[in-house]
Amino acid sequence: MSMPGKRSLGSQDYRRLFGAYPTALAVVNQELLIQYVNANFTKLLPREGHVAGLSIVKVLPFEEIENLIRCAAREKKFKEAELQLRLTPRGRTCFKITIIPFGVPNKQDFLFLVCLEDVSERAHLEEQLLQAEKLSAMGQMAASITHELGNPLSMMITSLEYLRHSLRSSNRELQEQIETMEENAVRMHELLTCLADMSGLGIFHLEKEHIDRVILPVISFVSKMAEKLGITVKIDLGSELPPCRVDVRQLKQVFLNLLKNAMEAMPHGGSITVRSRHCPGTLSEEPGLVIVEVENTGKGVPSSDLENIFRPFYSTKKKGMGLGLSLCRGMIEKHGGKIQAISQEGEGSCFIVEIPVDDAL
Repeated sequence: MSMPGKRSLGSQDYRRLFGAYPTALAVVNQELLIQYVNANFTKLLPREGHVAGLSIVKVLPFEEIENLIRCAAREKKFKEAELQLRLTPRGRTCFKITIIPFGVPNKQDFLFLVCLEDVSERAHLEEQLLQAEKLSAMGQMAASITHELGNPLSMMITSLEYLRHSLRSSNRELQEQIETMEENAVRMHELLTCLADMSGLGIFHLEKEHIDRVILPVISFVSKMAEKLGITVKIDLGSELPPCRVDVRQLKQVFLNLLKNAMEAMPHGGSITVRSRHCPGTLSEEPGLVIVEVENTGKGVPSSDLENIFRPFYSTKKKGMGLGLSLCRGMIEKHGGKIQAISQEGEGSCFIVEIPVDDAL
């Protein structure tokens, strides 16, 4: 019997209370069939129409949700976990999911309250912190490597140059071998310098330069290697591209990494196409961008990996460290530009680099 002046809550009141709850809620039975959902739960779903009577596993395809519910029923206490779910083609959303079992009056059955809370922002911040810690470790590693190997490499390059000039011109074959050793030592030294740049230890040297003058020496350098692998390198550079303000050494390293990755994606041969064009700004006072595309006919990148390939220490290669594309992105962003990848598994990949045109034009 209700107390005077007070009214007990009816089913409509409970529905209003349930609907006003700020997180997504659903009630499911022991067969995992949905009995009721609130408005916030419905907003999460890409599907249209009613979900009552459907299996919660089909509506929310978390692999772990069934195990969580079974465990909550067996232990008769709430269970929670953090899971990721791809609700849109854009990416995954991280949810904190809580399963709360509660008994039905006069019955042996249980119902389960499923609570979903979007914790993507918190998870993103935690991931950024973790990446910052990794980058800090990479910086310390780069400092150590640069110190330990930089000076010996410089001495090696100087010695090889002296040896090459000291040889008689008649011994051309030996001179060529020394030149090859010298070129590779220079490449290693440049990589060390780039690692130092990424860790904040290097100096950023900007100069006014045309992108094609940066790209062509790199293409010339890798063409012999590509030819041996049965790979054709095609060039389609735009005419009269406006100059950009770039660090030539860093930008050469970016294109060297992209071309090297393209060749590794085609172990049985194929083709690489390097294109460039000028994209004018939308406003008259905007100088626009120079866009360079490095496209290959290789095996492509799986969609599950595509969104992660620029992250430090993320690699799809068995022996890769996952630093190459991360270094490329860091260098391009220091130029005020950006880099992105378009790929379809089995049909090749295209890496697109955007560099701002010199704003002094």
